[in-house]
Amino acid sequence: MRWQPSEATCGECGFDWRMPVGPAIDLVTDAPAQVSTALDRAGPTATKSPEPGTWSANAYAWHLVDVLRIGAERLWHVALDPTRPLGCWDENALAVARGYDALSPVVAGRALRDAAATWMVAARGVPPDAAIEHEADGMMTAADVIRRNAHEARHHLMDIGRVTPP
Repeated sequence: MRWQPSEATCGECGFDWRMPVGPAIDLVTDAPAQVSTALDRAGPTATKSPEPGTWSANAYAWHLVDVLRIGAERLWHVALDPTRPLGCWDENALAVARGYDALSPVVAGRALRDAAATWMVAARGVPPDAAIEHEADGMMTAADVIRRNAHEARHHLMDIGRVTPP
């Protein structure tokens, strides 16, 4: 999944890229409870990938933890040091380096709550129109960062449902 939306809504999860900042922040704030419920429902299958080369429910949860931690840092960057461009990061390399499926699904729920709380403070602490250069995507506003992170929350909740047995 790359970041620049080509349509007004995500064709997979239905995220509306025109969503106002307030509801986008609310979406992220609500995500930890939804992810924890989905991981509980997955039970022991939470750390099992449905097929080789795909992520498990637990991996998606830990990825979302990292998305929100990095998202908070990016929002602080916009607010505190907008002269330094934002860089890219490789989510697959980070997943391997952290060993997502070896990490606890129970701890993922706690880490996600903490990451979302920190992210929410960062999101509410920067003007939505404050801008920064992204090395690959050009100029981005804080609202762009917020919407990208909100999309990640919506999309990966859908992904968790997709890889969790009924």
